[in-house]
Amino acid sequence: MKLIARSFLFITLLVPTIALGSTKPYPFLVGAGKGSIILRWAPPEAGFPEGGFNVYRKPVGTTVWRKLNPTPLVRITDQKVLRERLGDDLFKAVSGLISPAPLKVKGERSRKIQEGNRLSLLLLYADFSPKVADVLGLRWEDHEVKRDQRYVYRLTVLGPRGKESTLATLAKPIGLEDYRTVTKPLGFSAKPGDGEISFFWIKEPRFSAYNLYRSDQENGTYEKINTAPIIILTTTGKSGEEKVSEILFKDTKVRNGKTYWYYLEGVDAFGRKSIPTQKISATPIDLTPPMAPGDLKTEVEGTTVNLSWEKSPEKDAYGYHVYRGLGYKGPFARLTKDPIPAYYTHYKDKNLPLRATFWYYVTAVDTTGNESGPSYTAPANIVDREPPAPPKGLKGKAEPGKVILSWIPNKEEDLAGYRIYRAMEKDSKHYALLNEEPVKKASFVNELPKTASDNPFFFKIKAVDTSGNESEFSNPVKVKLPDVTPPIAPVFRTFRVREGTIELRWYPNTEDDLAGYDIYRSKAGDKPATSTKLNKKLIPSVQHSFTDKGMSAGEKYVYALRAVDTSGNASPQSRPLVASTFDKTPPPPPGELKAKSLKDGKGILITWKMPRARDLRGVILYRASKKTGPYYPVSPVTVETRFLDTRVRTGKVYYYRTASIDRSNNRSQYSKVVQVHTKKP
Repeated sequence: MKLIARSFLFITLLVPTIALGSTKPYPFLVGAGKGSIILRWAPPEAGFPEGGFNVYRKPVGTTVWRKLNPTPLVRITDQKVLRERLGDDLFKAVSGLISPAPLKVKGERSRKIQEGNRLSLLLLYADFSPKVADVLGLRWEDHEVKRDQRYVYRLTVLGPRGKESTLATLAKPIGLEDYRTVTKPLGFSAKPGDGEISFFWIKEPRFSAYNLYRSDQENGTYEKINTAPIIILTTTGKSGEEKVSEILFKDTKVRNGKTYWYYLEGVDAFGRKSIPTQKISATPIDLTPPMAPGDLKTEVEGTTVNLSWEKSPEKDAYGYHVYRGLGYKGPFARLTKDPIPAYYTHYKDKNLPLRATFWYYVTAVDTTGNESGPSYTAPANIVDREPPAPPKGLKGKAEPGKVILSWIPNKEEDLAGYRIYRAMEKDSKHYALLNEEPVKKASFVNELPKTASDNPFFFKIKAVDTSGNESEFSNPVKVKLPDVTPPIAPVFRTFRVREGTIELRWYPNTEDDLAGYDIYRSKAGDKPATSTKLNKKLIPSVQHSFTDKGMSAGEKYVYALRAVDTSGNASPQSRPLVASTFDKTPPPPPGELKAKSLKDGKGILITWKMPRARDLRGVILYRASKKTGPYYPVSPVTVETRFLDTRVRTGKVYYYRTASIDRSNNRSQYSKVVQVHTKKP
């Protein structure tokens, strides 16, 4: 019955049932419609009964049960009747589940799994389709109800020999006044993407499924776009919390640049559809730019620069734009008014002034007009073509947040300086330029984030002359920053409390260089600065628990955890964990218990003196008709010192006693017993 019960988790307006002869309530559910009462149930664990079900009704205040269905409610298997009752589309979806073909599987376990899957899917259809529930004999709609009357319902099952037994009876009456309009789903919104539109809303347990409708116009004709009801599946996280996918539906049958209108409706377990949400619009658009062209090259011929690059591999490539600047970082001006056709990968920049250095990059453009980022920049020198010699003797030294480079100075008379390049891999084809203007000294300091210590950096340099000619790269040098990155803050997993001790557990950190943990404790309400480190030595990284001993009963303690790596970097403190040990000490009992009958005999006034206890919750008053009991509570937990008992009869003798309760639900000993005789009027 586990799978069957899960199919009823999405019901909103439910009336409790009493399952006779069972410790669990039978899934017999009732909801009020506008002019009827709707009843739904699931088949017993043994499957659909051969004799079917009967539904009985009894108006509140009467004793006679009336059977509502003229014939037992049974599962219909006749294909012709099913098609007439369900219609063609629904019949195609569920007929194979209602009257399934024999399973072709080996093994009893596999067969039971497949049968269970069939039944689960069939009951899921029954949740959002009243027609399916009707033909399964799992639904009844009572139209013969009065608006000013409340009713109780009973569900029975007929065995193979016609023996009728009760499955469940409503514990709470229901009437038409219980009807509530199924309000619209909450939080409906849409986010357009590239060739798709994503939809979001709040998952509510009152809905079993949803339907999404679309139109080309706000006031046009809307059509349902989900071929099957939208069912929101959930998963369970490590801590037992329910997780739901952020995107609940995607419409991929849309065209970029066209506006679409949508609304959403929910369907509850009785098949009732909600009020539609507000209409919203979304317009998908091609947002993906093409890749930047690769392998940009420049070649100087007199006062002309010839550019070439690799052809774009994008299917929707439309062409290219060429940009030129006087420096590595620009500013750059576009040279092409219209894109160069995608099949052509060359450009000539003519009539350039002498003794100048120009920088170029190329972008790709797609058919929608999206333009890529720039390619790698490439320089072109118009004058001197003789490059300097590659620098030699490159060395690197690392300090926190910086790399200090030095090398042997070049001796060319027209030397303008050096350009510094950096990459994350030694043999990378693309070393990034670090300085726009050449440095004149044979040294360079590269400022980096102090936390950039996970991977090494590789540096190369080039010499450049006053005409802009660059040398070949120097030999690379490898430099790695010292580790100053702390581990992430640990996360407590759970804790276990015993009398006088608290055992803490946490999830292990995953850093490769983790050395261990430090744990801190303070009392609730203290400032964080007053916390005390509990471990004298670092807790080893393979240990993920700690036991704190000698705790005071009932005291709240706040714990925090830090992770420390092999370089001594400490993480931020974890989120605090609050725990307290057991309190098993009961409070003292109330004192000076007194009782006095009212003059008219219609009540007894009982007074007492409150005990002194720091964690006292209150007092409970007990009464018995005999001194030896049994005693029953006649008051809730109260902080008052008196109670008027009016549920008494005149001329009777009553006995009273009290007990104290603290905030840990420890109960004191009972007070002395007092006797009182109610007066006769």
